[in-house]
Amino acid sequence: MNSQLDSMRFCTSAEALVDHWLDLRSPDQLCPFKRDFSPMHMGKALPDVFLTEWRDDNHVMVRVAGSRTSQVTIEDRTGQNILDVCLAEHRPGFSEFYSKLRTGRFAGVSEHPLPHLSGSMIAKSMQLPLLDEDGEARFFVGIVKTIPIARIHEDFRDQTASSGVSLNVWFQKLSTAELASDKKII
Repeated sequence: MNSQLDSMRFCTSAEALVDHWLDLRSPDQLCPFKRDFSPMHMGKALPDVFLTEWRDDNHVMVRVAGSRTSQVTIEDRTGQNILDVCLAEHRPGFSEFYSKLRTGRFAGVSEHPLPHLSGSMIAKSMQLPLLDEDGEARFFVGIVKTIPIARIHEDFRDQTASSGVSLNVWFQKLSTAELASDKKII
């Protein structure tokens, strides 16, 4: 197990993705190439997997969405721009999230309440960068799950009841150096 990414392992599907992603990397590279990643190698985690592609600062397209991702998104979002379908209040936070992932030096986690589920659930996703043929982090593979809002998420429960705009984002630095973690609420 890689201690840098231990905090990303929030469910069995996330564990499977982290392990597969780590197996794809060569010792001299920080991130694997997209060409080396196949969702079909995800086994039982496949329904929770999604793959996105950064097109520009205003367009992050969903390339592949597993069958259980619709529990979060209500419908299949394949081919759609995440920044067009997320809540307007979350758009700046997701834009910043993908900008940081684009550096290829960070994995990211996001959490936000799901208004269509009466504020009782949050969407939690973990995403890892994948390199394009030019060595740029332009693709992101992730896992998304719906999780009941627990007592530790009372801030979500309160904000969902009033405005529904809470988006928590945090990053795990990917490097062989000492770990760094950015945690903030957007």
